[in-house]
Amino acid sequence: MTSQNSMRDRVAGHSVMEQVVRLQDAVAPRSAVARAFGVSPLTEEASPWFAGATGEREVGAMLDRLPPGWTVFHAVPVGQGDADIDHLVVGPAGVFAINTKNHRGAKVWVAERAVLVNGAKQPYLRNSELEASRIRHVLAGAGLVAPVHAVVAVVSPASMSVRQQPMRVTVLTAEGLLRWMTHRPRVVDSTTAAAIAELFDRPGTWRPVPSDSSTVDRFDSLAREVRVARWVQKGWILAGALSVVAVVLAVFPR
Repeated sequence: MTSQNSMRDRVAGHSVMEQVVRLQDAVAPRSAVARAFGVSPLTEEASPWFAGATGEREVGAMLDRLPPGWTVFHAVPVGQGDADIDHLVVGPAGVFAINTKNHRGAKVWVAERAVLVNGAKQPYLRNSELEASRIRHVLAGAGLVAPVHAVVAVVSPASMSVRQQPMRVTVLTAEGLLRWMTHRPRVVDSTTAAAIAELFDRPGTWRPVPSDSSTVDRFDSLAREVRVARWVQKGWILAGALSVVAVVLAVFPR
């Protein structure tokens, strides 16, 4: 276990990947039979964490394409316990505390005071407001001034209905995140933005966290196993469908 010299060393989804690896280390590897039938290597407990890490990595890759003048940090540890901000971005339009939610294929509904996913209310607005408040406190402690935007980025929902945007949190799809950020008006000069980025880059600004350099490699290995298991499952489904067709053709000759 080592500590990073710069917050820029932390990759998107780092904290969540560590949780996935910890959970998977507690279970025995799949048997040869399980692998042959495409049984997922993920435990029931690890599956939502895995989806979360995948979503954060996807959004992280998008944010890393921001133009010059923007600085991106991932998995920033704040507060107590294991809390972190998925992505913290500094640019001409201010500071953005981004909370990524992977709801691929789900129906998302947004109103002034609520976010519902497949009809179930989620605490995303409250959590995002708290994250933005913590960042404002960090800036105030350093004597720096910049607007802090709380953002919830939803990854690939089946649909997203916005009845009314919340007053203090912006909820949007991850696919529209970069365009929304880069089209906002410039409110921070380059000197202030650089000072904020330098503050955020110092590990001493945040809660100390050990970092295992092997986490990403272990997660990537697990992700490959998950992909292979899904391919095997699809192969069995296809084989079953072809068997049914063969039986039908045999029973009902041309």
